[in-house]
Amino acid sequence: MKVFWHKKEGNSRLLLLFNGWGFDHKVFEGINVPGCDMVSVYDYTDIMPGQFGFTKLYPEVIIAAWSYGVFVAAFYSESVFNVKKAIAINGSETPIDEDKGIPLKIFLATMQSFNTASREKFYLRISGGLSAYRQIAERLPDREVENQLAELKSLYELSLINKENSMNWDVAIISTHDRIFPLANMKNAWGDKAVILEGEHYPDFKSIINHEFLTCIAYALTQSEGLNVNNP
Repeated sequence: MKVFWHKKEGNSRLLLLFNGWGFDHKVFEGINVPGCDMVSVYDYTDIMPGQFGFTKLYPEVIIAAWSYGVFVAAFYSESVFNVKKAIAINGSETPIDEDKGIPLKIFLATMQSFNTASREKFYLRISGGLSAYRQIAERLPDREVENQLAELKSLYELSLINKENSMNWDVAIISTHDRIFPLANMKNAWGDKAVILEGEHYPDFKSIINHEFLTCIAYALTQSEGLNVNNP
């Protein structure tokens, strides 16, 4: 697993971003939450739970996980400390599932035929077409096809392990036109926690994270003020 620090200023809050399969830190460029350190993790070919030890240094950790990163965050939830809020974006804790994830047949077909050409088709699908693809082109990962395929195989094997870890998710953002995780399956997976937004599998991360982070801070301030009133 790769760990990339976008911002490390000694703040008390940390925004921990779990990336989707095949991507790198570039997908989150342009996001800057004031008063909050920010780190992203990606390339889940090999993961050592101790790599999440840095979360112990922060009193408040806010997680935003995208796509297959939702599963990874849940799988290693016992290794991540001080989580105050967790946001799932276009993914589920059961990433290979007929009703709550990606159907097995589709997943296996992707893994068995993945190459340079199919990767470009994948990028087109997650963005929603050529025009949108061009808009996100500069945030596409600097990774080799072989490396991405190795990661996909590792995630497949990890998904087969019977481990019942779960993250206490506060909200699950799901996109109307997601062509990777079907909308109906995401509704099944998340129930009342689902918030449906117009968009593709590759969403407007900056808008989502800023909104959810500000909501989290506003709630924390409200709780703090309530405590001050009751306990002057």
